[in-house]
Amino acid sequence: MRTSARLTALLAAFVVGSLALFLAAAAVASAQDPSASPGVDAAFPAASSDAASPAASPEVDQPGASSDVASPDAGSPAAPTPTPVPMKIPFELVAPTATPAPLIPGPTAPPPISHPSKGDQNTCYDCHASVDVHQETIAAQWQKSVHGQNGIGCADCHGGDPTSDRMGIAMNPATGFIGKPDRLASVGVCGSCHSDPNVMKQYGLPTDQYSKYWTSVHGQQLLKANDTQVAICTDCHGIHDIMKTTDPAAKVYPPNVPELCASCHADKAKMAPYGIPTDQFDIYKLSVHGKALLQDNDLRAPSCASCHGAHDAQPPTSDTVVNVCGSCHTTTEDLYKQSRHAELGPAAPKCWTCHGTHDVQTPSTKLFFHPTPPDYQCSTCHDLTNQTLRIQLTRFTNEADRRCDTCHHQDSDIYAQVAAIYGALNVAQTAYDGAQAKIDEAASYGMIVSDADVALSEAKTGLLKAQAAVHTTKLTEVAPPAGIARQKADDAAAMAQSKLDETVFRRSAMVIVVVILLMSMVALYLVKRRIEHRA
Repeated sequence: MRTSARLTALLAAFVVGSLALFLAAAAVASAQDPSASPGVDAAFPAASSDAASPAASPEVDQPGASSDVASPDAGSPAAPTPTPVPMKIPFELVAPTATPAPLIPGPTAPPPISHPSKGDQNTCYDCHASVDVHQETIAAQWQKSVHGQNGIGCADCHGGDPTSDRMGIAMNPATGFIGKPDRLASVGVCGSCHSDPNVMKQYGLPTDQYSKYWTSVHGQQLLKANDTQVAICTDCHGIHDIMKTTDPAAKVYPPNVPELCASCHADKAKMAPYGIPTDQFDIYKLSVHGKALLQDNDLRAPSCASCHGAHDAQPPTSDTVVNVCGSCHTTTEDLYKQSRHAELGPAAPKCWTCHGTHDVQTPSTKLFFHPTPPDYQCSTCHDLTNQTLRIQLTRFTNEADRRCDTCHHQDSDIYAQVAAIYGALNVAQTAYDGAQAKIDEAASYGMIVSDADVALSEAKTGLLKAQAAVHTTKLTEVAPPAGIARQKADDAAAMAQSKLDETVFRRSAMVIVVVILLMSMVALYLVKRRIEHRA
């Protein structure tokens, strides 16, 4: 019996040791890769796939976006760099010239309104604040306004005598009281102070808004037709409740500007006389710009005023608006200036030709080609009266028309170069997507994939450069960074695959250890039974 007791104790110790060995094998199978440096994530905080998110650069396509055609997978041999095809244009490109209508000069700003003053005395406010609810509201709005906070009183806009509490004196036209100015006169009232350097210098405000307004489409319409429907200063800034432009409650605070403009431009009755569409605001809200400004409150995103101008607002066909994109997208504009497009001068395709205006979206490879070749119209690019080259803004209003093959026929040399550029990008994009999928799979098994993330981050950089280089219209500028992106993506995929292979080995080793443990336990149990039987 003593021998049996010893064997029982030995078997129990073996079982405990086997259990410990099993737990150790399981831990090894699920452990993170010990070969990686424990500080690698801290050393490369930008290595993850989110670190270089293309959302920060709305000028280029997002890595990970679906491609329009099938391409080789990331593991296939690298495709040779296509040989650039020289572009041949068998006719002279002549841009039509157009002389814009001369501007009607605006009136000279009147001098600031003079009136008696006695310190901070303002009988206008004292009286109107106690007349009725409506007048009390107006008085309260003025008191909280930027004017009220800076000592700009009622008489500075309405004239009169703010030192007298007698209505016949305070509101006497003979002493300069003008009451409520009409819409044309109110522009002059604002301009009387805001165009005077001596008045504005204490506030650090520019003095050219008044002169700019008369050059705007609003000011010119007011001068030409005395059209009192057009926007004036008070429509945008308010009347008695004017706030600083940096105040989030101000009508002209950037995220509020689109809705402010829409208060007129989305009104069908107001826009009908001008033939202006009323859906721009609804379209803008869904654009990459609108989402950034209105949903993400990103003040860097453009509002209506960023492109059309504020005091000097211009129509969409104005050269100022057509060429405005480069004021924000400076790098892209520099690349565009290297292109064949830029050589065409006024007749050249512009940013809006491919990206649109109010409906700008994140670019993708679908901008290259239609699903099926379009019916080519000479009038798309040429004036049929004299065959000169010209691109009409209205021709590309429809998003589906903004494709390279809208202008470039599939049998042309230029089309062949476009196809080669598309191919280089598509191969790099496919390699990137494949590498990202492998990295995600390896990470799901608990493997450290920081080295693969670093390589993929480098691939993303190359891909972004290649996508931006499309604006040069040159394969020689697109192919090198696209090739780097493809190579780095392949490297990242190989690293991730090695992690996946390692998980297979670890799981296999765990299975073998478990089998050995079970067999040993069974054998020991049988030996114990045999010894007990003999005893």
